[in-house]
Amino acid sequence: MSSRTLSSVLRSRASIFKPRQPQLLHRVSCPNPGQTRSYAPKHSSSSSPPADPSQNDLLNTKLRTLINAIPPSQKIRYVKDSSPSSTTHPTTTPSLLSALLHPSRLPYTIGTDICHIPRILLLLRRQLSEPGYVEGEMPRFWTRVLTPLEARYSGWNSPGGVEGRARFIAGRWAAKEAVIKAVSAAYSGGRGKVFMHDIVILNAKTQSAIKEGLKAAARIEARESGGAQQDQLGGEGEVKGGSPRAFVKVPGEEGWVEVSVSISHDGEYATATALVAVDQKIAAGVKKEKSLVRGVVAKTYTDARYL
Repeated sequence: MSSRTLSSVLRSRASIFKPRQPQLLHRVSCPNPGQTRSYAPKHSSSSSPPADPSQNDLLNTKLRTLINAIPPSQKIRYVKDSSPSSTTHPTTTPSLLSALLHPSRLPYTIGTDICHIPRILLLLRRQLSEPGYVEGEMPRFWTRVLTPLEARYSGWNSPGGVEGRARFIAGRWAAKEAVIKAVSAAYSGGRGKVFMHDIVILNAKTQSAIKEGLKAAARIEARESGGAQQDQLGGEGEVKGGSPRAFVKVPGEEGWVEVSVSISHDGEYATATALVAVDQKIAAGVKKEKSLVRGVVAKTYTDARYL
């Protein structure tokens, strides 16, 4: 193409090479008075008029106006303490550091656990519906949690249905788990490693049945031998209180140790807390103190609920 033809084309289409019009700069004030920043809106090829500001834009504008109206002296600012005693990181006091490095042995340890009753109910129903299950027998989970002594007096065939049995076994499961946690913290060196069948939880009715059975066995033995009946219970054949008592077989010389247990049911959950005495001397002192207090209360109040 010749230069003349090219120049004629350029002259006819000179509008293509028109320079862009400078865009209007909007100014927005910053929180600090006296400082401004400029920005240009995004370029739009369309010649349509700008749209009305949205509700969010109006709110942001009002918020910026309110912020700018606050004097700088009233704004919250972080001021670093420049005093000589201030440090970058907090430090422990000598007494706290000594307690951390030399922990004292507590007289008691506490264990707690919670069990979801519908989960236990689903497990029992699944085991009861197995093809090899015999009607009237205890399911595997029942004998896994309870010892033979507990299972004998647990009342598996008692009225209440599988829902009542699930509620009962959920409380026993939570109680034994709480005892395991408390015992493992009380006895160090692997001596506190106990399992479900190392723990026996008996309510007042079961305790009375066991003690009456021992008395009956002693009477039969005395009648057959022709001698006098001997009290094998040491004069403590009466059961007081309706709360269950827990006993755990600790490996070693301790043997069976009594543990304080509290079992609660609330809705779909069963919770339990266990208290284990670490020092047996303290436990013996507390037991003696309880017996003394019981005697004083018995003389002061005649109502049986205080005993």
